[in-house]
Amino acid sequence: MNKWFSVAAIVVLCLTLVIGVACGGGGEDEEGVKEVKFGAGLPLAGFWGAVIGIPAKDGVELANDKIGEFTVAGQSYRWKLYHEENYWTTAGGVASASKLIYENGVKIMHQSGTDAGRAAQSLCEGSGVLLDGSAGLGFLGPDKPHSFYFAPSYETHAPAFFHWLTEEHPEVKTAVATATDDMLGHEFAHACKASAEYFGLDWLGTEYIPAGTVELYPIATKLVSKDPDLVIGSVLTMQPMLEMGWDGITAYTMWSSSDADYVGWENVENGKYLLWLPNPYGEWLTQEVKDFAAEYDTKFGMEFTGGPFWAATILSVLTDALRKAGTTDDIDKIVATLETETFDTWIGPLKFGGEELVGIDHLLLWPVIIADLEDQAYHVLTVVPADEAYELAVEVYK
Repeated sequence: MNKWFSVAAIVVLCLTLVIGVACGGGGEDEEGVKEVKFGAGLPLAGFWGAVIGIPAKDGVELANDKIGEFTVAGQSYRWKLYHEENYWTTAGGVASASKLIYENGVKIMHQSGTDAGRAAQSLCEGSGVLLDGSAGLGFLGPDKPHSFYFAPSYETHAPAFFHWLTEEHPEVKTAVATATDDMLGHEFAHACKASAEYFGLDWLGTEYIPAGTVELYPIATKLVSKDPDLVIGSVLTMQPMLEMGWDGITAYTMWSSSDADYVGWENVENGKYLLWLPNPYGEWLTQEVKDFAAEYDTKFGMEFTGGPFWAATILSVLTDALRKAGTTDDIDKIVATLETETFDTWIGPLKFGGEELVGIDHLLLWPVIIADLEDQAYHVLTVVPADEAYELAVEVYK
């Protein structure tokens, strides 16, 4: 796999929060152990499969192996995994959701990709199927009682990052962003703009990248012409900007060592490249996550990055939710449990919020991990607790 492709995979993953889960009631007994169905609509072939679907699928499968048997209301269960091709499209979202519901009998579902997730939403809501779409705050609301957002959200992380930035880097006065020219990209840019302006920065705009764009020098040229102190963007736009003489700070959401291979460690260290979503690196991780990452790297021959990390974490949340709900098939009880309980995970307790932002507690709140790169390693600068980050988000968006 060439360096551009590896970096592109991380860029895509950071603008698509990917984890697929679906569950239905217990299946056939195997020595007293029942199955709980999992499934997902996600891309499984081609470019999108390579950079999105397969890493998430691998992360869920390894997490499932680690979880093994678990007990709900005195009965032993295992997860059974289903994966359906959704082609990363609206039509694919509907088709895969239909198959998962009507052929596989799932009651909880994920759709990878904003277009696919929102396309499947009406079908899932109408069928009483719990859906994780991780497709922006507009995906949630009291009129969508079965829709959840499990992955780390830009909307709750951007305010905490910009609050920290304005305190730690007072020299930064202006900011600009790059984003994919789709629904999720526009929501990402909106979160950055609202947060930057709330904390006093001059927002210089967003340069959107159309689908299929390969040559990024025209985008980089537009960014350099604005002469921003801060660019919210990846190393793919950072590299040509550096070649044009720009010397500001870049900040992004996801990280992989292939990013440094692409742009050079000397260009990302010492505060030149900041990160602000939970990545599976650095001092904040538990030994359990580190061990899982090492096994993932060995088993699949790929670096354990944000996508599979979030996938495995979410599977842990769902497992704990079923235990606490005392059921694997009563969706009303599972929904109520997700809304009210705190869940034990390998990164600490997590809970859902969102009522103040979207009218319903269906948004999983993650800690904000702000980091930079030093001595060819990911270095955590600060951890903003999930509840504090959420309070900042309410301030910014309300």
